[in-house]
Amino acid sequence: MRKTILAIAILSITIGCKKEEIANPIAENQKPIEQLISGNQRFINEKSIHPHQDKKTVLKNQNEQHPFAVVLTCSDSRVSPEVLFDQGLGDLFVIRNAGNLISDIDMGSIEYAVEHLDVKLIVVLGHTECGAIKAYIADKDNLYKKHLSHIDDIVETLAQEKEEQEEEKKMPKDQNLLGSINANIAHSTNLITQNPIVKEKHPKIVSMRYDVHTGKIVQL
Repeated sequence: MRKTILAIAILSITIGCKKEEIANPIAENQKPIEQLISGNQRFINEKSIHPHQDKKTVLKNQNEQHPFAVVLTCSDSRVSPEVLFDQGLGDLFVIRNAGNLISDIDMGSIEYAVEHLDVKLIVVLGHTECGAIKAYIADKDNLYKKHLSHIDDIVETLAQEKEEQEEEKKMPKDQNLLGSINANIAHSTNLITQNPIVKEKHPKIVSMRYDVHTGKIVQL
C-alpha cells in the first residue's frame, strides 16, 4: 500500500514538472526571433501552449514590463501577434494601426520600447488580404484627394510611399496586391531602420508577412 502511495506521489511530481516545462517552452538560449518563429510553428501545427497567460504572470508584471520584441502590425482583427506567435502577457510590445504604417506616434512608441525597455527585436508584420492596401489599390482615380476622412489619410500615406511607387513601375498596382503589401512592409521597415535612437541601440529589425489563409508567418 505504501509503495502504491509513493508511486502515485512520484508520478504526480513528474507530471507537475512536465506541465511546468510545457507551460514555459522557451529555451533561455533562444534568440527573440527564434522564439517568434517557433511560436508560430506551434500555432499552425495546432500545438499552441499559451505561455504567460495566468494570474501568476499578471502579478509578476504588475510593476514593470520586459517584452522581448516590438511588433508593428495591422489593426485587422485576424492579425493578433500574441496568438499568432503563441506568446503571452508581457512578452510583446505591440503597436497596431490600419496598414501597419509609421506615424510620429508609432515611431515614438518604438523609441520608448528600444530606449527604455531595452527591446532587442523589432518586427514589422504585414499580412495578406490587407484592407488598407486594397483600398489604396482600388483608388485608381486618387479619390482620397476629394475627401477629408481619416480613412483617406491612410490611402494617401500609402500612395506617397517611395517603395509603393517603385513597385507600381514594375506592375500596375491593381494587378499586384502581394507586391504592394510587401512594398508597404519594406517602407515601414526602412523608416524604423533610419531612426536615430534605433541606430544607436541597434536592435535586430525584421520584416515579416502573415498569411491569413494558412496562419503561417514568413520572414521577408
